Amino acid sequence: MKHPDFLDKRDYTGAEGNKISKEAMSPNNEAIHDEINRIAEEASTKHDSRYLKEYIKTGINMAQSNVSDHDFSVMVRTVREMYFANTIFQPYRHIRKITIFGSARIKPGEPAYDTTKQFAVEASDHGYMVITGGGPGIMQAGNEGAGAERSFGLNIQLPFEQQANHIIRDNPRSIDFYYFFVRKLNFVAESDAMVACPGGFGTMDEIFESLTLIQTGKAKIYPVVLLDSPGKTFWLNWLAFIRVELVDAGLISEDDLHLIHVTKSPSEAIDHIDQFYRIFHSYRFIGDQIVIRTNADIPDQWVTHLEHNFADLIKPGGKISKVKALDEEKDEPEIAALPRIAFPIQRGNYGRLRLLIDQINQMPSRSYKP
Repeated sequence: MKHPDFLDKRDYTGAEGNKISKEAMSPNNEAIHDEINRIAEEASTKHDSRYLKEYIKTGINMAQSNVSDHDFSVMVRTVREMYFANTIFQPYRHIRKITIFGSARIKPGEPAYDTTKQFAVEASDHGYMVITGGGPGIMQAGNEGAGAERSFGLNIQLPFEQQANHIIRDNPRSIDFYYFFVRKLNFVAESDAMVACPGGFGTMDEIFESLTLIQTGKAKIYPVVLLDSPGKTFWLNWLAFIRVELVDAGLISEDDLHLIHVTKSPSEAIDHIDQFYRIFHSYRFIGDQIVIRTNADIPDQWVTHLEHNFADLIKPGGKISKVKALDEEKDEPEIAALPRIAFPIQRGNYGRLRLLIDQINQMPSRSYKP
């Protein structure tokens, strides 16, 4: 029997992953190839040995290529950072987490600092853990509000401005990153929501990258909340620019704005995130289908309601069906018992998919039996 590409797996995007060419992963020396197999099979005590084989082959191909020593060192350091971060997050994967972004230059006592701290307190009270960049300013406010025991700090090593704040500095959930791109990967991969407070280039970078990844289907849809302070207009001005210069100019779709929620209230921000996970749990693309997992069974009449309202997301001839866990979901046994709906999806409009999720969460309360 021919095995499917084992590297074609689910990842944080909710997709099936990208295939890696086998032809690009095969050292020519037969003796080396045999030794790779032996080492991988002996060392792989927790995972399929094929993962380690492909990993070793990649390293050997790099070692036998004309890449510079610098490029080789970047690869090695990247993998080390990714592995270390994974060991820190792994024990907490069952707990939902909110990433908080914002300026490192905002001082304690300023309105944005106090609003962020208040939000983090409420997030912790609602059962979430908080991820920040680990530095001062808004990041410190987030860690301070959530408390050290419910905080992660993803600090970036910079020659100026940022050092780990005192809340997270000696915390076992504090991670120092050398590369911004590895740090960004962890922000996206480990988060169940994002809250952005006022900030500069770094904050704008994180917001636009997160929205780009969601808009293109490269990251799962999750709540993106822009949190300002009472009396302030930071995000209202930002949103006005987005509407005039991007939406009105046709550079993004009006539906893309459904991916964003703007508020000046910490309570409204946490309620918005709670509502997103009220009935909706997660989704996964399998072939041309999307499988949406829920915390409660969706009545047949509500399925019909969704099918009618979101016909544009369903491929011609398809329909929304209630299903059990598919064979491709066997790698997620912890959620195998959750109810599901599935349909062949016309990908491309993730703002509309966000609206579908919102309608699932608006299911009448009498039908909601968690």
